[in-house]
Amino acid sequence: MKLRMCKRGSTTAALMFLAACVLTAMTVMHADARAAQQGKPADGMPADRQGRSWFIDETGFHASAHAGMSCADCHAEQADHAHPGADRLNKPASTAFNRDTCLQCHGSVEDDLAKGTHGGKPVMKTQDYANCVTCHNPHYVLGPEARARGLRPAGDMSSSCSVCHKAQTGLPKPAADVAACLTCHGLKTGRAMAAAPATFSKGKQPQGPVMCLTCHGPDASAAAPGTAAPRISAEGLKSMTHGDMNCLTCHTDAARYPHNRQERVNCLTCHTRHDEKTIHDAHSNVSCGACHLSGVTPVLNNGKVDFTVNAGPLNVHSMTLASGTASCVRCHSVAPAGGMAGGTGEGGSASDFAGNGKVGAANAILPPKSVLCMGCHAATLSVQDTPSQIGLGIFVLAFAGIGLFWLSCANLGDGSPQKGHAAAAGQSHGCPAPRHHAASECRWAALCCDVFLQRRLYRESPMRWAVHALIFFPFLFRFVWGLLGLSGSLLSPASQWPWLLLDKNWGFGAMLFDISGLALLLGLLLAAALWRREKSVAANPPRHDWAALYLLLGITLTGFVLEGMRIALAGMPEGSGYAFAGYALAQAFAPLGQAGLARIYGWGWYAHAALTALTVAYIPFSQLRHMVTAPLFLLVQTLRGRHQA
Repeated sequence: MKLRMCKRGSTTAALMFLAACVLTAMTVMHADARAAQQGKPADGMPADRQGRSWFIDETGFHASAHAGMSCADCHAEQADHAHPGADRLNKPASTAFNRDTCLQCHGSVEDDLAKGTHGGKPVMKTQDYANCVTCHNPHYVLGPEARARGLRPAGDMSSSCSVCHKAQTGLPKPAADVAACLTCHGLKTGRAMAAAPATFSKGKQPQGPVMCLTCHGPDASAAAPGTAAPRISAEGLKSMTHGDMNCLTCHTDAARYPHNRQERVNCLTCHTRHDEKTIHDAHSNVSCGACHLSGVTPVLNNGKVDFTVNAGPLNVHSMTLASGTASCVRCHSVAPAGGMAGGTGEGGSASDFAGNGKVGAANAILPPKSVLCMGCHAATLSVQDTPSQIGLGIFVLAFAGIGLFWLSCANLGDGSPQKGHAAAAGQSHGCPAPRHHAASECRWAALCCDVFLQRRLYRESPMRWAVHALIFFPFLFRFVWGLLGLSGSLLSPASQWPWLLLDKNWGFGAMLFDISGLALLLGLLLAAALWRREKSVAANPPRHDWAALYLLLGITLTGFVLEGMRIALAGMPEGSGYAFAGYALAQAFAPLGQAGLARIYGWGWYAHAALTALTVAYIPFSQLRHMVTAPLFLLVQTLRGRHQA
């Protein structure tokens, strides 16, 4: 049965394309939501109330059953010697619990347990009654009177002051020994001591960070974990990038047990990622610290670039980068920055050198993808490489000349429209002339069907439409994908979804890009076969633009080669296997080694860019100019009310 692309078929195709876009968006948003859920607490209790924090909420402690006690009543060992103790700092908080301490005041609990009750209720076999702090946080446990009034230990106790007494503007002054402990361990007073208070800023005499420098200062006490702790001075910290901030703003888990199991600082909590125009690529698998921190060496770990802190003075808080691309040589160079520049400088040094392919980076510092690349990639609104500048210049000048010629020959609005030549009406290759649209059909809907669904070409020849669709739709899909990624990175950089679209190793996107690339390659090969067939069977075959076809083939093939080189250079990162075609090529490139691939990748990139620029420059002089002229012609006809199908 002969396939017909009628009005209903065009609508169905449009709905299918829209559904595919919605499905892609839902997939991206779902991944964004899952990423946003990571790291959230399992319950609503504040982190400082979960028993692992070094800080005590003064308001909660004020309302607790132990508010009238001295800290030394339970923590006698801390009152006897300097602390923190190195033997306890990196252990779980539960190891600090001593049941005998509780029984000094709550001796009747053992008698009740012997009778099979606890708190007036029968004991449960699944409950560990030997570890009191499993259920009772000694700093916030409420007495019978407070519970009778309806107080609850979780949440912000300051909002419940009026339950027991009139609301106050501040807490009563604690006993001197308790106040001494709260100087460091109070949630409000002690947290400020973790680093300089909010009023501290660069240029002023440092007033802290008292608590952190107890162990991490140059004159750390004997109780500190010795040389294992990184050392930094208050003066040195003051002069660094975040010297006017509280340490716990970034190191959120630093004041919790165990101290040595902190997660790496997430810079994106406060900052947003750089767009590709700024850093020349999304760098999706590169941690912020690998570029921004001083005194570190970037390392490649499971396809992601992280860093290790160098031995010696702690300089990681210094984040001053050299201007321009000078800071890129840490990873993008063939020799250590010191050897290249004759010194260490701000760009890096021999100690933090990670170039020559060590972290999967090319030796060449490549420019950002230009606006010419937007047909296939998430690119930038810039033209910084020489081939693209030349190609775009020729393209603009040539079409400006064509436009001037059209305007000089135009006879808009004079007389009635003449019946055009068959070719002008869309007839070619011996096919019948296309029909006019139905009078009831919306002109703008018809324009969309003709431009985006290629309906005019289908009515001319279904076979040619199928071949052209394999070429056109991959370009359209890649362009829309890249435009969404670019727009999101500029307008919503704090969201996760734009960076998923820009991540070349995101499995879903990598697979779709390989499928679209193979469809494009198949379409170009079928076009070549169709042209050769027409040349052999037709007495007067149409003239075909073989140069344009070869250029598009060159762009497609070099694109796959570059993808394979990139995957192999990056050490086969997680998710790259979904790019099945590129991954197969990466297996072939792997024997070259990362150092070899780092040397040649830049040459391959410029070869691909030069082919793209040559194609763009050739468009105005080739049959490819129909990509611009045909939609423009249809738009003008639609505006004038003489649109044809």
